Amino acid sequence: MPGLWHLSDLDWFEELASDEAQLLERSALVKSYAAGQMIFRPTTEPHSVYLLRDGTVRIFRVSGEGAEATFGYVRPGEVFGELTAVTGHQRESYAEAVSDAEVWQVPIELFRRLLGSRPGVGRSVAAQVGDRLKRIERRVEGLMFHDARARLAIVLRELGEHFGIQKGPALEIDADFTQGELATLVGCSRQTLNQCVRELGDLGLARMERKRVTLPDPAALREFIDKNPHTR
Repeated sequence: MPGLWHLSDLDWFEELASDEAQLLERSALVKSYAAGQMIFRPTTEPHSVYLLRDGTVRIFRVSGEGAEATFGYVRPGEVFGELTAVTGHQRESYAEAVSDAEVWQVPIELFRRLLGSRPGVGRSVAAQVGDRLKRIERRVEGLMFHDARARLAIVLRELGEHFGIQKGPALEIDADFTQGELATLVGCSRQTLNQCVRELGDLGLARMERKRVTLPDPAALREFIDKNPHTR
């Protein structure tokens, strides 16, 4: 499939016959988004599913009062906006490019056809959805049972697992997150986030320089999370 991406994360590409891969390539609309640009908004009739080739995308919702709740981030090689294709429900979330991003926009009916005709595609998408739900469950548990510092540690562990690049003993989170974006993930104010970042830094567990986060000792961070009491 010379015209298609060579993405190790999109293992379900291997499930497609040559004519299906070519149809996907012909039917998809390739679009570039600048950091901060919206990729999709809530709609009652979504027409597309999205594949991220490059960059980072944030999935979030907005309350009636205008408060944002970040559900998670999409990394290159992942499908997003796919739940509408599976459930048929309206789209209720927003997707925003965190960094400059390149996206394939796939017609929803074509994606449904691939799900129905290729079990491997369905299994891969189901595994991806399950992984996202697991991360959301962790975050909800953190909001219920942990203080802000512990919640930040849990979020950083998650981001490290999802976006981490090994740099010697340290793990560098390969995505640029503002303090405001991290605060929405942790469920606290920016002021509280700054204090928690300093406290984790004093413990040698995290370092934030500009928008880049480094975990100097991931094992120590996991140990801190395991030992942290369930306090509010």
